[in-house]
Amino acid sequence: MTGAAAGSSEGSGAPPPGAVRGLWFDRRPRGIAQYTGAFVWLAFILFPAINAVAKHGTAIHHALTIAGAVAFVATYIALIVIWRQNCHATRIVVALFLVLVADAIALTLGDGSGWAFLFTYCAACAGLLSARIGFAGVIACAALAGVTAAAAGGSGGQVIGDVASAAGIGFLLLVMRDLRIRNDQLSEARAELARLAVAEERERFARDLHDLLGHSLSLIALKSELAGRLLPSRPDDAAAELADVETVARQALAEVRDAVSGYRRPTLDGELAGARTALSAAGIELELRRSEDKLEPVSEAVLAWAVREGVTNVIRHSHASSCTVRIASDGDGTAVEVTDDGVGAAARNGHAGSGLEGLQARARTVGGLVEAGDRPGGGFRLTVSLPASKP
Repeated sequence: MTGAAAGSSEGSGAPPPGAVRGLWFDRRPRGIAQYTGAFVWLAFILFPAINAVAKHGTAIHHALTIAGAVAFVATYIALIVIWRQNCHATRIVVALFLVLVADAIALTLGDGSGWAFLFTYCAACAGLLSARIGFAGVIACAALAGVTAAAAGGSGGQVIGDVASAAGIGFLLLVMRDLRIRNDQLSEARAELARLAVAEERERFARDLHDLLGHSLSLIALKSELAGRLLPSRPDDAAAELADVETVARQALAEVRDAVSGYRRPTLDGELAGARTALSAAGIELELRRSEDKLEPVSEAVLAWAVREGVTNVIRHSHASSCTVRIASDGDGTAVEVTDDGVGAAARNGHAGSGLEGLQARARTVGGLVEAGDRPGGGFRLTVSLPASKP
């Protein structure tokens, strides 16, 4: 029955969604060749069937014995096929299993203890049930094998052999089924981790593109507009602004390439310099108040993204005349605050929040907190606070 174990366990796996509690069935289609492992062992039924016909007895007794053997084989085949192909035939499967056990009992008690080995097939089928029900089913089949073999006149050695065979095969399939389920669950977990990794990388890429291109394109638009105003009367100054547009465009292209490759990590110095240039082009006065300790590269990158997001929103939505960027550290950590004297969030129609989700996701990676909202005296305030790095 080792082949039966291998063939039957071939379909083992994690219970599919909607599977009936207490039973498990494999829904994957099987070809004829893949059933061979489960059906080849049915050939052993020929030997007691031939012995039954060869024995002295009435024709009716021989006919009933052969009919019982044929019924057992047909029931076993139907049970395995339905078990593997249909996860919704619970009542049919249970009924077929009971018929299989009853047939084994009838053949053993009616024709001799030589048929007690059929309980090994029953135990193999019971071993494909859930762990709790399957364990009880295997125990029951092993017990029936011993009781019916003894009642049919089997020797002590035969009874022990039949019990051991049924219990051994049944428990072997229970173990193999459990191993297959755990293996499938592990495969599913790996697939889920891979999917989450792809989703996380896609989210990172989307955040970087939003933050990078939002800032750069805003600056390009401002400088292009300024160049257009200067062109009639001050062509040299207009040419300088257009040169800046080219520089910003090339820088944006390089940053996008870095984002694609995953190596983009902005610095505070770089973002503050870019903020000064962008705010100047927009005609917004910048006040910088900076006093921070040395930061870890990951924490500095989050604060740099905060400066970029805050300044970009000031330029695009605030209609402000001044912007203040404060960077300060204390024993609890470091914070960046970007404030303006513009129209506030109520008049922005929700535009200022389009990049805040990405900024919140970045801050969460280092245990930070993002706060954004209107200032009491007017304007808007964005604060990103990061905890102090542990030594």
